[in-house]
Amino acid sequence: MMHTCTDRTDLDELIGKQRWDGQHLLFYYGPLARAMKGGEELILEHSEELSPFMLAKVGFILHDLFIDDTSELIQPNDGFRLTLR
Repeated sequence: MMHTCTDRTDLDELIGKQRWDGQHLLFYYGPLARAMKGGEELILEHSEELSPFMLAKVGFILHDLFIDDTSELIQPNDGFRLTLR
């Protein structure tokens, strides 16, 4: 899976966030969470646009990702890889 980064890419964009769908508040998983759950490779295109702080945050959550909105702990499945381009 591929995701294009910009200087405004944040963790909500990569992990996911809640959105209203009609009258229901639903959580939509971002590419990082989907890749971790599915054991896929995630390629972050234009990763040079990310700040060093943002890269550090992403690196920190690669082993265990806890999503507050869903009370879910995601541990990467076999095959998960993160590639910065």
